[in-house]
Amino acid sequence: MRVLQNDGSSLDIREEDILYFSSFKNAIFVHTKEGEFVLPTTLSDLLIAYKGKGFERLDRNNVVSLDKVDKYDAERKIVHFSQAEQFATVSESNEPRIKRFLASRIKESAD
Repeated sequence: MRVLQNDGSSLDIREEDILYFSSFKNAIFVHTKEGEFVLPTTLSDLLIAYKGKGFERLDRNNVVSLDKVDKYDAERKIVHFSQAEQFATVSESNEPRIKRFLASRIKESAD
């Protein structure tokens, strides 16, 4: 995927390196362990393109790769990513869905 760096130059990143997408002031950002990059599109377009690859919208400002979610902090309403110091917010309406997802993952790993 081609993204823009802070200096305006472009960079190709691998889809498997994406932790989540977010929006802020009409700009879309791609978050990886290596940093944050700008993507010239909308979150709705990204959700359509990536839904079949395990990405879900957890609030109006992000589309998250659920496979990379490590845990959920119910008090702060955020998800943490495995092997990364970043997090993404979860809307109140999506809280039950993320809890079910993580519970099913724990059950699968126990089987």
